[in-house]
Amino acid sequence: MRITVIITLALFFFSEVQSMSVFGVGKTCVFSAVKVHVTKNGQPLKNIQVIRRWEWNKLKEETTATDQNGVFEFPAIFESSVSRLLPMELVIAQGLYIIENGEEKKIWSNSKREPEENAEFGGKPFELNCEITNEMKIYRDFGSIMRTLCTWED
Repeated sequence: MRITVIITLALFFFSEVQSMSVFGVGKTCVFSAVKVHVTKNGQPLKNIQVIRRWEWNKLKEETTATDQNGVFEFPAIFESSVSRLLPMELVIAQGLYIIENGEEKKIWSNSKREPEENAEFGGKPFELNCEITNEMKIYRDFGSIMRTLCTWED
């Protein structure tokens, strides 16, 4: 009876560890879902290429384009890494760029330091209005230094 209980507990523990390692341990939101309205002199920037880049373990990127209203969206990106199990600081470089007239322009950059989705804006949705004629400003409102020419709802 005692051996049966020990084996049962060991199997239960092993199966829990296995499922955690596959489905959650080290899982990190490296870039939250994004929705951005891009304008130039108050007019929507239509059909321009947008690049989202992030660097955690290696540099990655994806692209999309603005729609007829100057809006683009990206879904949240989650990655897993055993490095999250180590006692080290989380720092994920993030950036949003547009391509206008063949020239790449940074509209937003940040260093994400928390693994949760929407940590970039203290838990609020990642929704911005970006007037590309604005000058880049530095903000320290959300735990890291953010550079952007965009604005967001408080």
